[in-house]
Amino acid sequence: MTAPACRVCGRPLRSEASRARGVGPICHRRTHSHTAVRIPTPPADHHVDGQTELPLDHHQPTLWSL
Repeated sequence: MTAPACRVCGRPLRSEASRARGVGPICHRRTHSHTAVRIPTPPADHHVDGQTELPLDHHQPTLWSL
């Protein structure tokens, strides 16, 4: 199935590869960027030397929350 227009921006698709993909080359680069920075999530048992755990307190009401 080929698409006559880009599914992202609606511009007409000219190349056969873009029609088969359904997305134009510019929108394809934007949505499939390989330069995105990925931040690794720390493991559940992580500990940083010298870092102190703070107790979690309930939210204290402020003037703005009343």
